[in-house]
Amino acid sequence: MNEQEQRIYTELLVIRCQQGQKEAFELLVEIWQKPLLAFALRYLGQETDAQDAVQETWISVIKGLNKLQNPSLFVSWLFRIMTNKCIDRIRKKQVKKKLLENADIKLESPETSNDSGSLEQAVRRLSDQHRTLITLRFGQELQIGQIAAMLNIPEGTVKSRLHRALARLREILGDKI
Repeated sequence: MNEQEQRIYTELLVIRCQQGQKEAFELLVEIWQKPLLAFALRYLGQETDAQDAVQETWISVIKGLNKLQNPSLFVSWLFRIMTNKCIDRIRKKQVKKKLLENADIKLESPETSNDSGSLEQAVRRLSDQHRTLITLRFGQELQIGQIAAMLNIPEGTVKSRLHRALARLREILGDKI
């Protein structure tokens, strides 16, 4: 199925979901589960966190699908929810880590490993905004226009933020690139 056929099929499934057809929702999940999981895994770096974020995303989709007025916007809406769920998970981890550090308990996690030179670790050190752009552009291989539509910002803004994100990534990686 090419990209246009998938877009039309997804829109049809969304309309059917809004009419209460459970089978249509199951098909939506079947189509978009793997792309969501791949996105979350690149964003969060841990499979269990990624799976939890995807699950939370589908719950939000179930709750809000009837409010989506334009079915053609489903994919960008879906990935916007996914991005927000990933950001929420990262923030919760950071709060938990600070609380544990303040209690003089050392938290050992893959994020604090000595492998800080890896590209994935460097991407995780970026701001939420920059990490989102890098993940959408290079992880999901979306075009600038698609990212702009998904995030509801002008293409020029996507380009300039992406440029800054890449510059920051080069700064973090230093001589390792």
